[in-house]
Amino acid sequence: MKPFSAAARARHQRDLLEVTAIPTATGCEDRVVAWVQRWAKRRGVRVTGDRWGNLMLRGGGVRASKRPLVLAAHLDHPAFVVTAVNGNTLEAEFRGGVHDAYFVGTKVRLWQAGPRNGAGVPGKVAALRPADPAVPGSFKTATLSFARAPKAACGDFATWDVGGSVVKGSGAKARLHTPVCDNLAGLAAGLAAFDAVLKDRAAGDVRFLCTRAEEVGFVGAVGAVKSGLLPAGARVVVLENSKASDHAPQGAGPVVRVGDATSTFDPALTGAVAGVAQSIAAADPAFCWQRKLMTGGTCEASAYAVFGLAATCVCLPLGHYHNMDESSGRIAREFIALEDFHGMVRLLAGVGLAAGARGGGQGGAPLAARLETLFSARSRVLA
Repeated sequence: MKPFSAAARARHQRDLLEVTAIPTATGCEDRVVAWVQRWAKRRGVRVTGDRWGNLMLRGGGVRASKRPLVLAAHLDHPAFVVTAVNGNTLEAEFRGGVHDAYFVGTKVRLWQAGPRNGAGVPGKVAALRPADPAVPGSFKTATLSFARAPKAACGDFATWDVGGSVVKGSGAKARLHTPVCDNLAGLAAGLAAFDAVLKDRAAGDVRFLCTRAEEVGFVGAVGAVKSGLLPAGARVVVLENSKASDHAPQGAGPVVRVGDATSTFDPALTGAVAGVAQSIAAADPAFCWQRKLMTGGTCEASAYAVFGLAATCVCLPLGHYHNMDESSGRIAREFIALEDFHGMVRLLAGVGLAAGARGGGQGGAPLAARLETLFSARSRVLA
């Protein structure tokens, strides 16, 4: 996979800045869904959905395969969803994983449910209560206070008020600081790669899945399996952001994730993705990538594996995971290295094009062939 042109990189980066500034919450992904639908319409991409609101994108004129390659990204991020309105205070459940110490006194911004745009209403977290252990599936709840009674209704949502998307630094040190890297940066990278794959006439059956409600237990992903939106034979490459560390630093390239805190991923598919990364790096020594076990959380690849699907993950090393700045103990914008993002686009495009060139093959064939060759040449040592 050759490097993208400067114009293409600039286009990818514009989309990245735009989509990562969109307010979203688990169950309230409407604004991001509308953005994806506009993106697809401009390119003539077909969009289908299921009863749970998940979306599947497919190029026109592509012959269906029993084992399509599916790039998958979730559209939600930890945030508050309003459950009661009491004048200038709102009660809300918090959907997602953020430590309790980050809540009380922190600024938030209230948004109306639905795809409408707006400036949002500033407020703050006044109180926090734990989830009720007697209620299955319950969340911790918060009281949100506002200077004046906001125009609000149950089902509206509030996000951390941390500002918009901004690039700091330049060149290899450039970092995107934004309200939502996890996982809208993964979405942006995946769509940029998907667009490149669709423009190649040799491309096979490569699809793009957008899931909802990942942050509360992968319920959108499970819904996509149960509804049949995700075919039973699909090979799924999940796109994610995972907490950066000394083990998986920012600036060292996108990560071919061999596993998460819960499981290890499909070895054949992981090997196929890593093989593409190795091929790109062999042709271009400037291309950086990492192959790591990322234990900072669990991603949808583990969920898909439970249902018998071949799944793996490519992720971006993430700073301020779930907006938690551990150095200051405060909520802040998440951030990623821009070169990691561009590297992820290039890798995913290569993976998509390789899938078409192999006719949707197994992905583990190169290793299997190598092992067979070694067995034939050296099995004499067992005699």
